[in-house]
Amino acid sequence: MIKYPLFFEVSAKSPSGVQTGFEANAESFPPIPCAIPSDFGGPGGGYSPEDLFALSVVSCLIATFKVFAEKTKLNYQDIQGAAKLTIDRNSAGMPGLQKLDLTFTLTGVEDQEKAKALWAESEKYCLVSNAITTEKTFTYLFA
Repeated sequence: MIKYPLFFEVSAKSPSGVQTGFEANAESFPPIPCAIPSDFGGPGGGYSPEDLFALSVVSCLIATFKVFAEKTKLNYQDIQGAAKLTIDRNSAGMPGLQKLDLTFTLTGVEDQEKAKALWAESEKYCLVSNAITTEKTFTYLFA
């Protein structure tokens, strides 16, 4: 049984200047190279906050699905997730994270109906996805 509350600590450190990259860290894992995207006047060449935002949703949904699949003994070979994040201006002219189109492909699944039900549960219980207000669309494929 999981004991709450849980705590996750991360950090980032950067020298001054828009053109300099920086590093983000979680626990004792290797640092993640980060940079302001060239679209925003930065150098690119590292994970942007926008990349990490989309990755957090994809990885949370995959992790949630994996937990449900394990508990219900759903056999599958592989799961792949992808996201397309749309940044646009809202009606007030402010830029924001407007839409996240998510696509997941499950390979070698034995029971597609069971898998569809587990995807619905994963959407319902994914902590990261549920914490954001960005519009989300979900596509589930089987290969």
